[in-house]
Amino acid sequence: MKSMSISKYFALFMTVLMFSYPLFAISQQNSIHKKAVADAERDAQANVNRSLWFFGGCLGGILVIILANVHEPSPPAVAFLGKSPEYISFYTDAYRTKARNLQTGQAVKGCVANVIAIAGCYGCLILNVVLEETYSY
Repeated sequence: MKSMSISKYFALFMTVLMFSYPLFAISQQNSIHKKAVADAERDAQANVNRSLWFFGGCLGGILVIILANVHEPSPPAVAFLGKSPEYISFYTDAYRTKARNLQTGQAVKGCVANVIAIAGCYGCLILNVVLEETYSY
């Protein structure tokens, strides 16, 4: 009878061990994912040349917006030193996504600024023509 109760505890212990390891691995992978995404977004904020994409959007318009959306920036290789393959994968994906969003956003802002400036110039020209006094000689 006593061996029966020990085997129940042993079976329960083995069941707990069997199901706890995958949960531990998942929680560890989630922490790696969160750290990699946070590091990638911080690095993307620092590395994207916002003024270049803004003035590119001003001068190139929709073509630069398309280019900013298609261009995939490469993350710095220094960020991968001593990191696990999972970290590198998460970091690369997050870095490219964040950098592409920053590039596209700046290009759109530049294009909008250009449209506003051109509309303002045309508005001034139209206003000048409307308010111009007619002279007869």
